[in-house]
Amino acid sequence: MQCPNCKGDLRQIDYRGIALDECIKCKGRWFDRDELRKAKDKTDSDLRWLDFDPFGDTSSNSTVTPSEKQCPKCSITIDSLTYETSRVVIDKCTRCTGVWLDHGEFEKIVDHLEEIIITKSASRYTRDAFRKFLEIAVGPEGTISEIRDFFVVLKLLEMRVAAENPRIADAMIRIYQAWPLR
Repeated sequence: MQCPNCKGDLRQIDYRGIALDECIKCKGRWFDRDELRKAKDKTDSDLRWLDFDPFGDTSSNSTVTPSEKQCPKCSITIDSLTYETSRVVIDKCTRCTGVWLDHGEFEKIVDHLEEIIITKSASRYTRDAFRKFLEIAVGPEGTISEIRDFFVVLKLLEMRVAAENPRIADAMIRIYQAWPLR
């Protein structure tokens, strides 16, 4: 396969157990279907519940435009769109459902998602926890994965409540210490 940017050869690399294709010249990366989500989840487990599928309903708010690039897998023109609200423009192939990220864009996406986590309020985490609870039965990733996502949101909610309300955090610690079932 050839790089859609510089036409350099792509070589397979191992990113935390995920086989990705990376350009030997410009270091851009090709993610096959779901590899971008898996790489994000393995980079920071607290991000696992923040899902953006460039091919699904979550991408409907993004403006999709044809790019000048060719898919390294099937050689058709790929489309560009913004990854969620990150301002990072990614390229996707609608035929083989792969995603191309230029060098450094994956890290920018992770930074953006981490910024979301640290700026959400407790009330927002409460709504997200409820939504994730409902997704356990019908979520796109399967029951076990959705349960894990739900528990991550609960952990983040607990941390945000503690940060916003130190007295409640102290009371919760005393309850945990006195709780007979541990």
